[in-house]
Amino acid sequence: MYKFIISIDCLPGTRGKILERAPEAQAATRAEEGCIQYDFFACTDKPDRLVFVETGVDQAAHDFHMEQQHTKDFIAYHEQFNEKLVFETINVASGE
Repeated sequence: MYKFIISIDCLPGTRGKILERAPEAQAATRAEEGCIQYDFFACTDKPDRLVFVETGVDQAAHDFHMEQQHTKDFIAYHEQFNEKLVFETINVASGE
């Protein structure tokens, strides 16, 4: 499984602009073979932060996702509203 989190600190007043296009990106991504999860959230303690959580069956599924035109279009669209973007690949913690 390949899971990652994208946190976007939006420029003030632009969060809604990203959220207008997010459902379209979500639907297209969820339709991709290899997609397990694609969800987006508004941060409750930082109103200008959005968090996207994506899970694919493996890194190849993520690589495929990144090559899709809808992904490239959504990234190009929301980049103009980003103050800061953090991309983190995560795994289940094992306690070791």
